Amino acid sequence: MNSNKPAQAVQLPLPVSLPVDETFSSFVVGKNSQLVDLLSKLSNSPFEDRRTYLNANSGQNMPLVNIVGGKGRGKSHLLFSMCHELAQQQSSHIYLNLNDFNSLHPQLLDGLEQVGVICLDNLQAISGVREWEVSIFDLINRVNESQFTTLVCTSELGPSHPDFKLPDLRSRLGWGITFQVHALTEEERKKVIRLRAQQRGLKLSEAALDYLLNRSDRDLPSLLRVLDILDERSLQEKKRLTLNLVRQVIESEG
Repeated sequence: MNSNKPAQAVQLPLPVSLPVDETFSSFVVGKNSQLVDLLSKLSNSPFEDRRTYLNANSGQNMPLVNIVGGKGRGKSHLLFSMCHELAQQQSSHIYLNLNDFNSLHPQLLDGLEQVGVICLDNLQAISGVREWEVSIFDLINRVNESQFTTLVCTSELGPSHPDFKLPDLRSRLGWGITFQVHALTEEERKKVIRLRAQQRGLKLSEAALDYLLNRSDRDLPSLLRVLDILDERSLQEKKRLTLNLVRQVIESEG
């Protein structure tokens, strides 16, 4: 296709499954400001400016961003944030969670180079699966030849990790710019919980917040699941979110 802008025929709507509260404004940045600034600029810029931003940050012209980090670091949150911003801009994009690759087919990637921004979440899930590794290698090549597409991937594995069995895929992933997502401090984790509680209209006392952080699983996904349960319990029982209720929920979940 010779058009110098993304084809509107392949514009995809924001999937309804993306959590509406996971946006840039609800992401606690910590030591990840460079990454968040870049993703925000990519999400709010015309397609012709995206490679300029990437080149300025990496010195390379490959329209690929690798977001690497362990579980619970907020990698998916960042992709959701991009999708929300792109939807508001009516900019073509697609989000795919590769944890679901068993229910998908690699042919799904065919033609995605016509989409403005491609967000691939959990790239580590297809490591060692040759058909998928080859398909993603081919997609990266097509994206590189495209004039307007940007590919953003998250993974628990770095681009050169040997679990990716296809050497050419490791090589292509290494052409992009890679960011490690840094863990949050204790105070920053408190800020996340407090912010998410406020989004739900919940008021957590400092004592309840400290108890939640110190007595439950300390990874953020687990903490946020407990917060969801607390929200539901407080609505069902028409109770305030007291320390006693927090203690009851944590004990019942334990």
